[in-house]
Amino acid sequence: MPLIAVASPKGGVGKTTLAANLAVSLQRLGRQVTAVDFDSQNALRFHLLPDGPATLGIARCVAIGRSWRETLQVGESGVRVAPYGDSTAAERLHMKEALLEQPLAELLSELLDSDDDILIADTAPGEGRLQARLEGLADINLVVLLADAGSMSLVPGFRDGLLLTPAHAGAPETLAILNQVDPRRRLSRDISEFIAGHHGGRFVGAVHYDEALAEAAAHGKTVVEAAPESLAARDIRDIASRLEARLRVSQEA
Repeated sequence: MPLIAVASPKGGVGKTTLAANLAVSLQRLGRQVTAVDFDSQNALRFHLLPDGPATLGIARCVAIGRSWRETLQVGESGVRVAPYGDSTAAERLHMKEALLEQPLAELLSELLDSDDDILIADTAPGEGRLQARLEGLADINLVVLLADAGSMSLVPGFRDGLLLTPAHAGAPETLAILNQVDPRRRLSRDISEFIAGHHGGRFVGAVHYDEALAEAAAHGKTVVEAAPESLAARDIRDIASRLEARLRVSQEA
């Protein structure tokens, strides 16, 4: 069960947008991809299921004891989506507590048709016990950061500073994407240049600032579908190829 857990130290960094675009890009590389939304904002469906009905989501399934497989919908890209779904405050709280006790790997495996399917989990911003459980199951923990001072200031403390330490053998791989890199802005340029020289293998790629991303999202599309020749789309496809290669190596090991 190849699993990529997508996280961010704070909101507003483009985590869900990148998770959706990576899901479509990996699907186009020939892998069946299932995207699962663990963020109560329930936004992943707007990128991957813009015309889909607001049906049952995983939060309500946890509350009423139904299979997560009942939530699956398939978008135009072929990516299967298990949305967080509409939920009450009580259901959201119950899900957080219940998933700390339930066998999370079994719940996720219900969504797959094959052991070769890739799961992408879009997690809530920040840190929490549920995120920690997902990261413990993941083959790749992918952290989305902006090329700004706010994101960079959080790196030393986020996930105990894992992005600043060498990888441990046998531990889930923790990687990062630098998002909205704008070479026209000095700080953005300086941050990206510093990381390029000191990342130690932790950064898997950068996505340049590109208005095509926002325009695609406004139309309920991913940029790799709506503007495949755009700079952001090319960046995301390159990152997806690197992630898929890492997953192949992990599966073959």
